[in-house]
Amino acid sequence: MKLSQCAAFVAIADTGSFTKAAQALGIGQSAVSHAIAGLEAELGVALMRRDRRGVELTDVGVRVLHHARATLLHAERMRDEASAPPDMRGSIRVGTSQSFSARLLPRLLTELRARYPDLGITLREGVDARIAHWLREQEVDVGIVQLPKPDLATVPLLQDEVFAVLPRGHRLAASTELTVAELADEPIIMPFGGMEPILRTVFRGAGTEPAVSFRVHDIAALVAMVTEGLGVTVLPALALPAAPPTALPTALQMALPDLCVLPFSPPVTRQLAIGVRPAPTPGVEAFVATALSVARDAGWHRAAAEVVPTGGR
Repeated sequence: MKLSQCAAFVAIADTGSFTKAAQALGIGQSAVSHAIAGLEAELGVALMRRDRRGVELTDVGVRVLHHARATLLHAERMRDEASAPPDMRGSIRVGTSQSFSARLLPRLLTELRARYPDLGITLREGVDARIAHWLREQEVDVGIVQLPKPDLATVPLLQDEVFAVLPRGHRLAASTELTVAELADEPIIMPFGGMEPILRTVFRGAGTEPAVSFRVHDIAALVAMVTEGLGVTVLPALALPAAPPTALPTALQMALPDLCVLPFSPPVTRQLAIGVRPAPTPGVEAFVATALSVARDAGWHRAAAEVVPTGGR
């Protein structure tokens, strides 16, 4: 069994066709077909079916795919181990959320570039469940995830406070803080991803359920919908414009003039962590160490305090 056969098999599974797999690997389609034929002959089973609609893995193919990915990752790990010290060559794949990418990732990448200029970094952005899936399937090497994730190896990174976001003219906009129960009858525009489990848990703790009217991926679109009065939403501090502790109390109000941002009482928070794949490479260990160092220096554990509520006085 050859690495080239495993690479061809994984590429077909990921792209859905022999042609696209060949393009992704930078080889001819005949080479891909030859690799798969050889792999199936060696294993003595059919791994996929081809028809006019494309390629479909057999039941055996689905099970074998996991091992093919692992084989490629082990080979990559061997190369990383051999080449990383002392100047940390190699590469890592990072899964990150929209809010972390907007606020914290640029500073972390700047520090990584300064410390390890030869370390290649590939980014994949997704929601919390998708990043966790990538980690389980070893499609990324490290990812920023929301706790708890009992089936993943994680390193706690920061605590992020959650805020209610309302239109400026909303009946509750004059408040200085809200209880979850006060939003029980409000139409909720739900951020797609990790916020919904948190929100449902705290609502159930108050004996109610959120009245979800829409689910939206893009934060900018979600904020625009709230501005138009289509509902209220709940967002973590990292998804809101930054306002340094030394800024005027109107800083966030100026950034979001048509919205009111209010904390909950008692506070609602989420815990973010760094998820890592099994047997992390030196590149992954460098990422984790750098993230923890930058988090300490930048006070990321106080990220929620950077958001200035814009409710009543």
